[in-house]
Amino acid sequence: MGTREENLKKINDELEKLDDKQLEQVAGGSFGQTRVDSKFLYNYGLINTWHSCTILFWKSASSDVDRGWAKAGITCVTKPFLANNQYFKDGKEISREEAYKIVKEKFSKIHDIEEN
Repeated sequence: MGTREENLKKINDELEKLDDKQLEQVAGGSFGQTRVDSKFLYNYGLINTWHSCTILFWKSASSDVDRGWAKAGITCVTKPFLANNQYFKDGKEISREEAYKIVKEKFSKIHDIEEN
């Protein structure tokens, strides 16, 4: 991993290639979904920390989130650009809302950080 400045330059270089519609998805789509998922999973004790900046630390943050979902019996495919994350239970795709419902039914909330 490079320095913070090197990482930011790489990110900015990639963002410059995107059009406005694509940039909206980066801001509110998958990077955002993975960040919010990390807070949700942390609140339910499925990961040890939440990730406030998934765009800078995508590899480690997305892996951590995927492992957290796996503890709940859900396979999550985190995607950094242009697509929403995907969630699967027993080999069938489910909605993000269904995935959240499963966790809420199976686990107790142990933290209470804001999930947005």
